[in-house]
Amino acid sequence: MGDDRFSFPACVIAGKRRLDVDDLLMLRKHAFSDGIRTEDDAHLLLAIHRACASSCPQWDCYVIESIAAYAVNRQHPRGWLDATNADWLIETLSVDNVVLSPLELEIILHALDMATSAPEHLSAFALDQMRYGLAPNSSNAYALSRPSRNPGIDLNDLHYLWRVLRSACESGRLVLSTIERDVLQAIDAIAEPRLHHTGWNTLIASLHLRPTNPKNDRSAWLQVQDETLPEKSHQAA
Repeated sequence: MGDDRFSFPACVIAGKRRLDVDDLLMLRKHAFSDGIRTEDDAHLLLAIHRACASSCPQWDCYVIESIAAYAVNRQHPRGWLDATNADWLIETLSVDNVVLSPLELEIILHALDMATSAPEHLSAFALDQMRYGLAPNSSNAYALSRPSRNPGIDLNDLHYLWRVLRSACESGRLVLSTIERDVLQAIDAIAEPRLHHTGWNTLIASLHLRPTNPKNDRSAWLQVQDETLPEKSHQAA
């Protein structure tokens, strides 16, 4: 999106080499004085961010918190994510179901943190970003934000997983939907088992399934046998 398609103050900000605190203050004062209230507001904020090469931490926090808060607290139903809002997040923040920007992946995670509940296909989608990120030579959001290129599942991967699945713990057990379980097993198949953190093997061995309604299965985006990933070379633990 070119600068000439933005109105003031976005036209002044969009396309800058680096977004700083002054840009943030200008935008909040003149464009979003009441916060992100509509879908158009959300798309405008993301367009400005995407048009700039880099940004300060304060700007990044504002984008993450504003878009996540819009999805959870401005859209209906308020306080939680339904299938429609989850699909909006996926469509808005991914390309061909892959999130490319670490900041935009963090928006999804922050929305999951904020929401009192969320559809299982959104958490499965977030887990699937981990699967893409573990593929050799991957450059998706998860791969870019991962501290190491360890081909096994490490402690940072487990922290990500537990953040996504924090609401799936029931009486000390990890109780998942079928699509969540399928993504974890696909991750187990692609990662190098010799280098796994012991916590991963314990987790895979203790999965429990939650009864699901086939009519609610929205996992068409999940392609476990993705041709971009190597073929399964060992059995899931």
